[in-house]
Formats: sequence, C-alpha cells, structure tokens
Amino acid sequence: MAITFFKTPKHKQYGYKPVYYDPRKEALEKLSKTAYSEAKEGKKEYEEALRDRMQLRWKRSAQTKARAAAKGRLTIILIVLFLLVYLIFYI
Repeated sequence: MAITFFKTPKHKQYGYKPVYYDPRKEALEKLSKTAYSEAKEGKKEYEEALRDRMQLRWKRSAQTKARAAAKGRLTIILIVLFLLVYLIFYI
C-alpha cells in the first residue's frame, strides 16, 4: 500500500434520470380532465374546457396544413427533377 500525503478527489457522480414525454398522452389526459370538469359543474370550467378544445382543433388544423404544404413541395421537386433528367438524357 502506497503512502499518500494528499487526498485525491473522487470523480463526481451525475444522477440524471430522463423523463419520458408523450404529447398524445398529455392531450388525452387533458381531454378527459376537461370532460370530467364539464360534467361536474360551473360556467367558468365550461369556458376553460371550450378554450382547450378550440386550441386542440387549431393545432390539429395547423398540422394538416403543414403536411399538405410539404406534400406539395415534394411533388414539385419530383416533377422538376424528372424534367431535368429527361432533358439531360433525351435531348
């Protein structure tokens, strides 16, 4: 065993625990919570539930618009590439 005059520091431990986030599950829980609060009571809770449903529909419609735009861009790019290949090889 070696004799040491100074203590060497030990390595530091890192205790990171990742958290799994599922947006679909969160949305489903939010919907069930709003449905429960609607059935429970109150106009204020109804307005909150209505606001949440409107936000969900807006997000959904924005996602479908983005998908449609992406499909349109992809179609145009493919047509342009096809025309370039045709021009290069057949003309």
